[in-house]
Amino acid sequence: MTVDSHTSSILAYAEKAFDEGFGAIIELMPDGGAPVWIDGRADKAIASTTQPKNQTPDCVWRGAQDALIQALESEKALDSAFLSGRIFISGDMSVMTRLSMATKR
Repeated sequence: MTVDSHTSSILAYAEKAFDEGFGAIIELMPDGGAPVWIDGRADKAIASTTQPKNQTPDCVWRGAQDALIQALESEKALDSAFLSGRIFISGDMSVMTRLSMATKR
């Protein structure tokens, strides 16, 4: 599967965003782009352009590519993007309380 530049940008940020696993799967759905999955069921979260086999996401983040990338920069940026309506989060909201994100700033 060929990964376009938009997807590879989100994938790169997703790979660096999480310090540890969080016991769930998040699907990032950029507007007009291919999804990226973050599998946080192990000690270290794994980002991929392939959906984890036989698994549905526990939580889905939707928004513009730049808003999703900004949300992946830190917990504070995620809160800001969500509260301002730049990204929409659906599914199991308890996943959000278990996230430990690496701060980029």
